[in-house]
Amino acid sequence: MGAAQGPLVVGVDDDGKSLVLLKRIVESGGYRFIGVSSGHELLSVLKTERPRVILMDVMLPQMNGFEASLRVRSGFPQLPAAVIYVTARQSEEDLRGGIAAGGNDFVLKPVNREKLLSRIEKWLGKAHLIKTAV
Repeated sequence: MGAAQGPLVVGVDDDGKSLVLLKRIVESGGYRFIGVSSGHELLSVLKTERPRVILMDVMLPQMNGFEASLRVRSGFPQLPAAVIYVTARQSEEDLRGGIAAGGNDFVLKPVNREKLLSRIEKWLGKAHLIKTAV
């Protein structure tokens, strides 16, 4: 199957069922997937992996998705990965905060397969435009 050959997508969500869903959707699009349950795990993975897209839940324990995004941008400034928040939060304050924290896009929960894949494809095609510094 071609899933192992595509660009890497990392999903960050403390809910195991959400990670399983993200994995199914991402791999059905032909991409590789690694799922982690916290911002700390994400930072650990980034020491050895170079994902092109990070799907980030906002409501995470210990370090929320916005803080994790800030740490990705400051700790890995050369990483050309788009951060797409996958969240139920959609207030203007959340949107502004997410972008200010180095995020690139939002996909609302419950996740729609076609919408998520189209956002991933959008950002894979714009890798050269992704802000890699805060």
